[in-house]
Amino acid sequence: MTAAESRTPGSITGPTDPASGSSPVGSVDKALMLLQILAAAGPEGMSLRDIAAESGLNKASVHRLLRALMHRGFADQSASDQQYHLGSAALDLTPAFGAGENLQTLFAPVLASISQRTQELVHLGQMDGTRVLYLDKVEPERTVRVWSRIGSRAPAARTAMGRAMLAADGVRAEALAAYAQATEGEETGTVISAAHLAEVLEQTAGRGWSAEVEENEAGIACVGVALTRSSGRSIAVSVTGPIERMGTARRAAIGQLLREELTRLAPQGYALPPRG
Repeated sequence: MTAAESRTPGSITGPTDPASGSSPVGSVDKALMLLQILAAAGPEGMSLRDIAAESGLNKASVHRLLRALMHRGFADQSASDQQYHLGSAALDLTPAFGAGENLQTLFAPVLASISQRTQELVHLGQMDGTRVLYLDKVEPERTVRVWSRIGSRAPAARTAMGRAMLAADGVRAEALAAYAQATEGEETGTVISAAHLAEVLEQTAGRGWSAEVEENEAGIACVGVALTRSSGRSIAVSVTGPIERMGTARRAAIGQLLREELTRLAPQGYALPPRG
């Protein structure tokens, strides 16, 4: 899982009209670009000057757009340091696949139990094309912990949750090429080959849990387990922590703990895929 999201100035661009190369509604495009910038800024937020520099817009325009976003709750400004942050209205729009199924509510007890037992960050995720969509999380009480954002996506091939679901769903051979290709061209993370992914999935299927060590982000390791069902898509739960707390022995222990807790607390209709 992505523990902290890096930002490259000028790397965030708005949607464009394929025919003209520019947005059909400029003001909407600029507002959406500011939302992307605020989302990438994370909990620290950004100053008006930095937002203007990153967006390429003048400060007056940025200020006017931010006021409009704040009016609807899509942006917020801290009274203490005047930094701008993503507002709660934007978070309410999280495209949680399976929201109609109440996956977050259904899995809340098991996520809470796993986080309590491991004292690490726990995620719930589902596949979205070649990527994993992070649906929910439970954070530990530790002071040193990993930061993540619900609604974010990461290439399935280099995340523990993605690997667990690919293995559980029997994705193999030529079908892996698209997932491996999705790791190319990313600003962060390791490029994963289809051959390496095939080996990882074979190992995952055999032991019943997946892992990634500093492949999605430096300094971070993650363990994941998938759950399948007779109708509907698979889901996965993962435990993420700093590499110094996630050595080989602890990853194996967490993999087993995940399987035990999911067997005990997973909602009816969800089951661990058989090993091997």
